[in-house]
Amino acid sequence: MDETIIQSLRSQIDSIDKSLVELLTKRMELAYQIGREKGKTGQPVTVPGREEEIYHSLEGVQSRFLKPADLKALFTQIIALGRKAGQEGARDTNENKEHSS
Repeated sequence: MDETIIQSLRSQIDSIDKSLVELLTKRMELAYQIGREKGKTGQPVTVPGREEEIYHSLEGVQSRFLKPADLKALFTQIIALGRKAGQEGARDTNENKEHSS
């Protein structure tokens, strides 16, 4: 394979990686906001049923390279990061309540 072609393909991968980071950042921001809303009413941040919905939705993905087990492993990490962001949002909401009292 020509080095120019390889470099072009790598450049495309770099662009996709940047987009993935941007999308993951947006996902974490949304999880943070959900945590803030849940913190206002004292709801638990973690909802195992919701996590199972996400895992279940991955089972129907058809991809040559992404098998359901691989996606589940990947999303386990993504969900863990989202849970952490949600807990931070709930904590920030509760801290704001305490400071305004």
